[in-house]
Amino acid sequence: MNMTLDAQDEQAILFSSLQQLRESEAPGFMVDWAALLDSSEGALQACRVGREKVWPLKDILAVLKALPSLGRVLALTRNQGVVNEYKGIYPKPQLGEAGQHAAGIFLDIGGLDLRLFMGHWHWGCAIEEETAKGKRLSLQFFDKHGSAVHKIFSLEETDLAAWQQLVNEQAITDKTAALPSFTPAEPVAHPAPVSPNQVAEEWRQMKDVHQFFSLIRRHRITRFSAVQAVPEDLSREVSVDAFQQVVDATAEQKMEIMIFVGSRGCVQIYTGKTQGIKPMRGWLNIFEENFTLHANPDSFFRAFVTRKPQSSGWVTSLEVFDKFGTLLLQMYAKREENGPEQAAWTELLTHLPSVNTSVK
Repeated sequence: MNMTLDAQDEQAILFSSLQQLRESEAPGFMVDWAALLDSSEGALQACRVGREKVWPLKDILAVLKALPSLGRVLALTRNQGVVNEYKGIYPKPQLGEAGQHAAGIFLDIGGLDLRLFMGHWHWGCAIEEETAKGKRLSLQFFDKHGSAVHKIFSLEETDLAAWQQLVNEQAITDKTAALPSFTPAEPVAHPAPVSPNQVAEEWRQMKDVHQFFSLIRRHRITRFSAVQAVPEDLSREVSVDAFQQVVDATAEQKMEIMIFVGSRGCVQIYTGKTQGIKPMRGWLNIFEENFTLHANPDSFFRAFVTRKPQSSGWVTSLEVFDKFGTLLLQMYAKREENGPEQAAWTELLTHLPSVNTSVK
């Protein structure tokens, strides 16, 4: 046996607690139950291995490469405040090798469009379960803290034979196999930059928006620190209500937009028009034919309009953070590659009122 007796006991106790929650018909999803049990979603799925139809996956990269064969599925990426769901077919991926800084991409603008940070893909599992709507199949992936990185669910149109073949090839059925260990996430510090003026100067010198990542790494700061440190022509705070205002305004103008929602290991991007926000049960929702977004406005803590230079002009975005400084979502206007930003988008975000006009 690869697991110690203590680990086995912990798994058994956690599974028993999960069963009690199910029997009590506690509302919510697995992530909500994990919070109630002071555990993680990954740990709850792991404790089901050998007890229910949950199987660890051997090779995450191999699974990702096989996703296009599954046909139409539902892809889901979420964080603590926002859920992005899209129904579509995974395009052929471009995947870096495993490693801390390995990256990957599924690129289908207007379809399934994801950016992967493979260093955070710690453990994956295949799940088969019965629901009120019938059998549901899923592939779920978690980071080292047990937070969901990305999930894939079968649909009626999914190629179930290809799905079963993938599970047969990648599922670990040995009940004595070691299960993952998850560690609690440490709070992320957001130190102010040593030289805000230098950050602002380098920000203005960027030629591509993607250079922002190397900028904050050089200064050993976070995105949340950076947007607060620079002058208001580069980043200014607006009301968190701006998200709904912007979505509704772009819907009215029939403007194509881009909405980015990320976990630690995956960013899922929607590109297209929307019909605006539909509030429901305290959540802000967008319902489109293939795309659904659920946002919990109670998780919105601060929002910023940022401007970043690149060769074709300035790129303007709306960025929403939670109380821990975690980026919940970003919004951009759809742009052609190397093309200028839509003037209507620039005007819309420029006219959002600032909530703090003090000089930074």
